[in-house]
Amino acid sequence: MRFVWVIGTTWTAAMAASQELAASFRRLTVENPHQIASTNKQAMIDTLLARVESGGMVVVDSDIYPVEPINTKFADIVLPAAAWGEHDATRCNGERRLRLYAKFYDPPGEAKPDWWAISRFAQKMGFADFDWRTDNDVFEEGARFSRGGVLDYNVLVWYARRIGKKGHEVLRALGTRGIQTPVRWVSGQMVGTVRLHDSTLEVGSPGGPTVHAKWLTHFSSHSGKALLLKSPWELFSDFYTRVTPDPAKGEFWLTTGRINEIWQSAFDDARKPYLRNRWPDTWVEIHPDDAATYGIESGDLVRLFSDDILIQTGGWVRVQGYRFTDLVNDGLIGHGRGEVVAVAIVSEDVQPGLLFTNFLHPASPANSLVHRVPDPFANVYRFKLGKAQIEKLGESPYKHAFDEMTFKPRTVMA
Repeated sequence: MRFVWVIGTTWTAAMAASQELAASFRRLTVENPHQIASTNKQAMIDTLLARVESGGMVVVDSDIYPVEPINTKFADIVLPAAAWGEHDATRCNGERRLRLYAKFYDPPGEAKPDWWAISRFAQKMGFADFDWRTDNDVFEEGARFSRGGVLDYNVLVWYARRIGKKGHEVLRALGTRGIQTPVRWVSGQMVGTVRLHDSTLEVGSPGGPTVHAKWLTHFSSHSGKALLLKSPWELFSDFYTRVTPDPAKGEFWLTTGRINEIWQSAFDDARKPYLRNRWPDTWVEIHPDDAATYGIESGDLVRLFSDDILIQTGGWVRVQGYRFTDLVNDGLIGHGRGEVVAVAIVSEDVQPGLLFTNFLHPASPANSLVHRVPDPFANVYRFKLGKAQIEKLGESPYKHAFDEMTFKPRTVMA
């Protein structure tokens, strides 16, 4: 990839084997010899072109905050983005409910919606049909590409044009409840879809651009019934054997999760004093028996580390032979390393031999200790199957303080 566009994310920290991924990202960007050293516009353009021609990468980031490390270290161009509420935006939630998130405040300074910047870049690069002028333009063009899917709202835009209105106007009139996709035109009116695969649904006679897909009332199998596919253990057993921690080497299973109060990477929450006070650093829970072995107490600073992080380097799509052993024999498994510095919390909420930590703290992402070998069926990473050794570094600033963090157990017994 020669050009990458990043929108409001700390994606390098969220990925499996993230420190290896970040190292590759650095080699393509800040460690490339072609770095901007002049404010002259043409000189900057020439430098970025030279970087691309040498195999490097140019990075553009749209964001509303300075975010470590993507737009403070890597990005060549950082664009001030308009946040939700600063322009008209639409989204579907988990139940496919399409709603308008209306503008209620002007964006600060020169901030613009992401689509505005993308359209200008696309036009400069010679691509056609990116001449959007309003939020509604993007919404209506997107309707064409939603057709036939579970998020299909093409009927809404078709109806809006039929009555001489804009798509956003019709959606605004639907209020905060919006409408559940796929949106259909039945018996002369626009209707939403509460459930998919609903055999009791009376679909009626479709009209306008509506086509009733089979999956509205049945699953897309030959029988119309759901197929529950079992992943054979023999396709997983060799990988599991390979990544199982060796207690003789001081290795633990490392699994990760989330914090109820914090959303994702704490992108916005890190700026809220209460949450920053409650969770000022990343942490790891360890069973009392394991903690005693290493002389670890709640509040101690520890290092989790491994130099045996497996990384699949090829054979991503339709590889012949799904077994992990086949990937090894074909030379498609590399090795990396990762480490995390965290505050220890001694707790019986975890089992002996298991460590549990926050999946993503921007300064110290635990996913650096997760193997980057995807499941052969789903082609997604096994984020919960990490492993690590542990060592005590000393006391954290929070061990004897009472104004930040807490080491009380998460479980409360009535």
